[in-house]
Amino acid sequence: MIEKLPEGWAGVELAEAVGPGGVFVDGDWVESKDQDPTGDVRLIQLADIGDGTYRNRSARFLTSAKAAELGCTYLIPGDILVARMPEPLGRACIFPGDAKASVTVVDICIVRPGLGGILPRWLLHTINAPQFRSGIEEYERGTTRRRISRTNLGRLELPMPPLAEQHRIVAKVETLLSEVTAARNCLRRASAILERFRRSVLAAACSGRLTKEWRNSEPSSDDDGVPTSWQRTTIGDLVRVATGATPLRRKTDYYRGGNIPWVTSSVVNQIVVTQADEYITELALRETNAKVFPPGTLLVAMYGEGKTRGKVTELGIAAATNQALAALLFDEISAPLRPFLKIALQSQYVQNREVSAGGVQPNLSLSAVRAIPVAMPPAAEQREIMRRVERLLDLADKVQHHLASVRTNADRMTQSILAKAFRGELVPTEAELAQQEERDYEPALALLERVREQGASNGGESRQPPVHAKRRSKSARAPISVGGKRGSKRRPQRRGSPRAK
Repeated sequence: MIEKLPEGWAGVELAEAVGPGGVFVDGDWVESKDQDPTGDVRLIQLADIGDGTYRNRSARFLTSAKAAELGCTYLIPGDILVARMPEPLGRACIFPGDAKASVTVVDICIVRPGLGGILPRWLLHTINAPQFRSGIEEYERGTTRRRISRTNLGRLELPMPPLAEQHRIVAKVETLLSEVTAARNCLRRASAILERFRRSVLAAACSGRLTKEWRNSEPSSDDDGVPTSWQRTTIGDLVRVATGATPLRRKTDYYRGGNIPWVTSSVVNQIVVTQADEYITELALRETNAKVFPPGTLLVAMYGEGKTRGKVTELGIAAATNQALAALLFDEISAPLRPFLKIALQSQYVQNREVSAGGVQPNLSLSAVRAIPVAMPPAAEQREIMRRVERLLDLADKVQHHLASVRTNADRMTQSILAKAFRGELVPTEAELAQQEERDYEPALALLERVREQGASNGGESRQPPVHAKRRSKSARAPISVGGKRGSKRRPQRRGSPRAK
């Protein structure tokens, strides 16, 4: 993992970097039966651990009495929390503290540096660096649920600069990362503005405002501003509305070797459906109420959680659908209406969601889809509207593509900053500054030896994590001793390690 260290640096295993008096333990095995939503102790979850950022997403608790019974390790602000499960595997963040006393789960490793050999924030950035992440890949285990054991995590080697250099690198890293964060915030605001622009274009198109000057003289309008030359009608009066089949049984013969595309409400996130995730057979069509809709059919999601319900897409292929989709079918007469109807449904997406009915899972009924109101402009104005809409949305798509490219570069920039910090390329090294200023400095290897001596004078043991309970149970995990497993002798050091030297 470490090819060449700058002058004055040393390679050190993560377990040893914690140092005497530090903490290097897994979280606690807290099962569902141990939890209590009214508890006074917060249970930090994997969902809370971001890649360098504490997310604060979970809401699990247990009582302090249960925490005492389990012998839980309490967190303190400044602890480094390392996720031993993806995604990504090995991501780490600083625990900022919580209004409640907090513990964490067994798949999160708690790292709390001890006697001042290494800065916690240097350790954090090093663990999140791509070089350390690639080292984790060599030790990960599991097929469906990849993970790394704490023992293997502790064996991974990381670079350790002199202490003064650690301070300077951390300051530089965090200045650069704050600039990247500011750039990401700007990108998010730009994306939100772009989305509002798209909605405004569609709203203007379907209300007549987009082509107001094109009509030369504006005819009198109704109270809602729609031109009187436009025809007020409903979806059901313009096209035939049908729906797909109820969910097909997982009968092998319905799917094996099938070549008929089968789509569900998830496809409404696509502009045009060009492929399906599943395929069914002719047998499925004969034995169920499934039917194939032609290309050009508009699909409206009638069910779906989140923001799916009410969305619209267009079939670019012939496909069968489930009952969660309403299908708007066009004939030769109504086919010219398709482009305008599609943007009309897109512009009314929010209103269509509001007419949903139902308790646990609100939905749009076929009758509600048929009753969706729409104002249809004359044919010539429809064509002009579509020409303008396509031009404006094409411009929006180009801007969105550029924003996506910049966002990707920002993500790469974070990894580049951490990689340079790992290699000692962000700031002048302590050795270089000492040479320029004609002074001495303490190399990392000497710092390590001094920390070991301090640890030896204190008994050489890592201190127990603080607990809020009166006593820890016998089953509680003790912190790992520097360089070894719980209760075991120190394992032999690899040749070339700092201790061997």
